[in-house]
Amino acid sequence: METWIVYFSEKPKQDYPTAVASSPGLRSVGKLALDHLIQVLKPKLYAKLYSTHLPAIHGTIPSYAASPPHRGEGGVLVEGVARLPAVEFYLYDKRGMVLVRGYQPNFHGQYEVAEATLSELKKLGVKTVYVLAGHGRGGKGVDGASTNRDLLKWLEELGAPLGYFGPFLGFSGLVFGLAQRHGIDSIALFGRTTPDQDDPEYPDASAARSVLEVLRRALSLEIPLEGLEAPTRVEAPPPKRLYA
Repeated sequence: METWIVYFSEKPKQDYPTAVASSPGLRSVGKLALDHLIQVLKPKLYAKLYSTHLPAIHGTIPSYAASPPHRGEGGVLVEGVARLPAVEFYLYDKRGMVLVRGYQPNFHGQYEVAEATLSELKKLGVKTVYVLAGHGRGGKGVDGASTNRDLLKWLEELGAPLGYFGPFLGFSGLVFGLAQRHGIDSIALFGRTTPDQDDPEYPDASAARSVLEVLRRALSLEIPLEGLEAPTRVEAPPPKRLYA
């Protein structure tokens, strides 16, 4: 079995009509926003999706630009203890909401991992998934998109007009695009950011805050934004010469 799910609690009795998902991406806009949500809402970890298509070291930089020749390196992530790469599902019972912390698969497993993620959301009763991300056209604010045309005007009223036209790569893009196959409406919130050529995934906290401001209006959910900051950039020292 190439992709499987491990559960940490029994299947909940209630439905979870709303999901919020993201994964590492351009300037980590969506990832930073989702990590902040998990930090402030303190949902419970429900399940983890594992796959042989989730590399410990990605074969491309950035990680979301997967390509066929570069499968990445298998292994575990060591953080004091060993941790397998995984897609994580958190349940926020108070609002019937699932938070999905995504992980970038390699090129050959992108569809499998996205489909397995959406199948799990369907089982939990999800009707709408919000996918948080960024786009590199610059400027400030948030642009929206949806697989349901009826939601576009509502998104514009929330402050997320149609303003991005282009590719949406990786795990988040496929969850957004494939949701309709599972009977789930999907909404993308793109924080406007400026690409960093030296470090494409270096977090843009300002864009992440903008995304969360729109999300909290959409969900009528109080989301404190204090403490949402990008980590301090640490310049890597030059490599040491191993021989003369």
